[in-house]
Amino acid sequence: MPPGYQPLVSLDGVIQDSGTARISPICEGFLFGYALFDTLKVRLGRAVFWDEHLARLRRSATALGLTLRDEPGLARRCAALIQANGLKDGSLKVVLYRDGAETRELIVTRQFAYSPETYRRGFRLITQRDARVPGRGPAHKTTNYLMSFLARESARQAGADDVLFLDPDDLALECGGSNLFAVVGGELLTPPLAAGILPGTVRGLVLAHWHPKGARECPLTRRFLEAADEVFVTNALLGVMPVTSIDGIAYPIGRSKVTRELMADYQVWEDASLA
Repeated sequence: MPPGYQPLVSLDGVIQDSGTARISPICEGFLFGYALFDTLKVRLGRAVFWDEHLARLRRSATALGLTLRDEPGLARRCAALIQANGLKDGSLKVVLYRDGAETRELIVTRQFAYSPETYRRGFRLITQRDARVPGRGPAHKTTNYLMSFLARESARQAGADDVLFLDPDDLALECGGSNLFAVVGGELLTPPLAAGILPGTVRGLVLAHWHPKGARECPLTRRFLEAADEVFVTNALLGVMPVTSIDGIAYPIGRSKVTRELMADYQVWEDASLA
């Protein structure tokens, strides 16, 4: 079992031990990666930004021909598994996968949280050409995740925290597991969805809440990033994480004034989602 994952899972609404839960080895979800997932942060035993994640899961299921059954019941099934595993802080993953003519559902939980020290230190990124299939996958969180997984592992072996994918024109896309923002002249800039990147839930929240302050989509070249005042990444588990270097180019954590302000705002949004 990967580190942190908890022993009980929910398979089609039945809570059972992960060691005995059975997924067909000849289903399309296993053989061909015909599956999608969404990962939510769990805080104080509750899923954060549930509505935003459910909306994305619904859109992806529709686009990929999978069925999101009993939406009101999904929230109850997730809450039941969180309670059964006694999870207070960590993550929840919902997987929908094809099995013949049916869509089946797997829910797992994990004890995991980034430490305060990680936020004080910030993330170190290294760049890599994007070897993923263009236009097939990044717009949805499918389980065809191998290239991103291997790229992140390679980055970590090189002493970084994540990989930053670049397209053939040297434009920044996204990281192996997060969205990218650059702060330039007080504006928050992030690569456009049209580039084929994942529409992250936190990315969407930042753009929506900070649009009046100057948050927008904008193509980001490597040289543009080198001249940025600040850089940060976002995802459901990280929230907002300062970036302190890209390929060895430093972004001193002490200068991350806008990022720190956004981190404080994000905490307010997260609190409100649990109210």
